Amino acid sequence: MSEHETSTDTCYLHPDREALLRCSRCERPICADDMIEAPVGYQCRQCAQGGQPVRRLGDLFVRPLVSQTLVGIIAVVYVVSMAVPLTRQFGLVPVLVGTEPWRLITSAFLHVGLIHVGFNGLLLWRLGEMLEPVLGHLRFGALYLAGLAGGALGVVGLAWLTAFTPLASIPLLGVVFATGPASVTVGASGAVFGLMGAAMAGMRARGVDPWRTDVGSLVLLNLVITFLIPGISVGGHLGGLLAGFVAGKVLFVDAGRARRAATVTFAAAAAVLLTTTLLF
Repeated sequence: MSEHETSTDTCYLHPDREALLRCSRCERPICADDMIEAPVGYQCRQCAQGGQPVRRLGDLFVRPLVSQTLVGIIAVVYVVSMAVPLTRQFGLVPVLVGTEPWRLITSAFLHVGLIHVGFNGLLLWRLGEMLEPVLGHLRFGALYLAGLAGGALGVVGLAWLTAFTPLASIPLLGVVFATGPASVTVGASGAVFGLMGAAMAGMRARGVDPWRTDVGSLVLLNLVITFLIPGISVGGHLGGLLAGFVAGKVLFVDAGRARRAATVTFAAAAAVLLTTTLLF
């Protein structure tokens, strides 16, 4: 056996590791740690030396720092809220947003009960792992704010719609949608629904039917829960889902247009929050 021959199942540089593919230059099997991105395919370390600037496969992975940080903040706020009541001062009360607009944002970090915070935290963590490495930190942050803004608009808009239209008196619809300008809403659900909406938009952009995927099943399950379980913010969930889907269509672009897409999304989200404050 010559010095360049090795098992097709193991890396020729690390025989104790499984090979994932072959070097595009020498065609020897290599593992993930030795895969170097080249202009065409991936090369091993030896072939990549002296060539054009290259990156290791691990360098291409973007750690979901924004989503993990958000989960951490939500967890800390929840622990603090068990000792110091925060809902009344920082929860989303539609009748107060005109004079206390910060409630549109602070309410998204408050939760009632371990199941509430745990469910939202888990979804945010998993969806962040899916989306942030693809979008990058800046675009993911813009997406999260867009979902939060859409959810806040949905909560406030539905509250005033219930108060000033016959919606509450309509059988079934009144039970499902009815809320009020003085009701208190908390939770990151609007922003999380925004992430689900964006994931669906990204799949559609790539020619994938999202309803045939796990994401589609997740959205459908959460919509069923939204409409069947009393006390859940229908306006917040639907507003976040719609805002996230629209933001996803803007944000899933090539790297050359990423910063512009993030700027547009940040501006649109800020405009929605400002409009919600001024109108209601």
